[in-house]
Amino acid sequence: MEEGSSTSSKRRRDDADYATTTLPQSTRRSARHEKKKKHLYLALDDWNGGYSIHKLDADAILYDDDDDAAGRRLPEPAAVRIASPAPRDYMSFAAVGTNIVIDTNPQCRHEHASPTLVYDTETSALTVGPHVPDGIHGLADASMGAVGETLYALTSSFTLDKKISLQALSWAPTSIPDRYPWEPPMEWSWKATVDKDYTIPYHGKEVVGYALHPDGRTIFVSSGVTTHTLDTSNGVWKDLGDWALPFRGQAFFDPDLDAWVGLHRNRDNVNICCCPVASRSTVVTSTRPMTPRCKVLREKLTRRKEGDTKYMFIRTGADVSLTYMGGGRFALVEGILRSEDLLNDGAVIHVTLFGLQYDHNGDLQTKVRRATRSYAVSKTTPFFSHAAFWM
Repeated sequence: MEEGSSTSSKRRRDDADYATTTLPQSTRRSARHEKKKKHLYLALDDWNGGYSIHKLDADAILYDDDDDAAGRRLPEPAAVRIASPAPRDYMSFAAVGTNIVIDTNPQCRHEHASPTLVYDTETSALTVGPHVPDGIHGLADASMGAVGETLYALTSSFTLDKKISLQALSWAPTSIPDRYPWEPPMEWSWKATVDKDYTIPYHGKEVVGYALHPDGRTIFVSSGVTTHTLDTSNGVWKDLGDWALPFRGQAFFDPDLDAWVGLHRNRDNVNICCCPVASRSTVVTSTRPMTPRCKVLREKLTRRKEGDTKYMFIRTGADVSLTYMGGGRFALVEGILRSEDLLNDGAVIHVTLFGLQYDHNGDLQTKVRRATRSYAVSKTTPFFSHAAFWM
């Protein structure tokens, strides 16, 4: 299925994780051995005291022929468990580099704000980070994704006297003047760019979809009807016109398709879709296409039944996430509640690994090999499903 049209030119790029090299075979084998294997990390509200982050081996899922639709248990112990500051409160999660940033209590800000925690998946170390800035009502919702080792987020303000700001979180030299030898030289810190000239186009809560351009520095951001770009190298915003990306949440560049891939913004159904990478310089006018051409996957990969009353507290689509694993592979994670009595019956987390390709008609389809593993999990709050990261 297609929507709209596009004049974007064909681009082919090698994926860094799977690029072909001319190095000798022995050297390539050594490099592969030294490179740390990546995993799928799942954040869940699966114990009475708070949240857990679980580490899953994608290869074990991909080559597992056991049919376990009823759900197995997640591997124990969890990579890390985080105690919740308040019973049944939700947490918010975002990724930057090899780190998972944990907003432990999005309900509290200002002087009552709970600390941010940063979990380093390479070292399994947990670090205390700075408070989430005021105006960010949930780190995952306000985030526009990471560029390199920096996480970008927009504040939201609904009062005329408070400016919107672009916030950037990174591991940077400490801001302590005349630092003593025993004080840390580096720290996690937020750097704010206040919108004094009203150049930032959106509140954080107005962002519907976003995607990082293959140039590695330009973020495309869409509300429901307009699209802008942010060049993170100089902080400059650009208005691309009255059109919107077809995605809800983050989309990812797949070099095999030469396109962005994400969850379709249609709130009535959860579908996978793709569209060509938009130009960074072209501004849409009445004589140009309003939206990039969008191809929607016909196959249904999710299991939730639309209109199910069990999900009355969870906004549509919040129980489904898409993560890019590199090499043309994706992980679709979906949380299915067993019943309306979620505190006793819990949920089943379905993890589906798949790749995409174009068929002979140019339509989007999944590749032949696809794998799903299901996990039975406990739940403590109806306001959170899961968060998934590949790192």
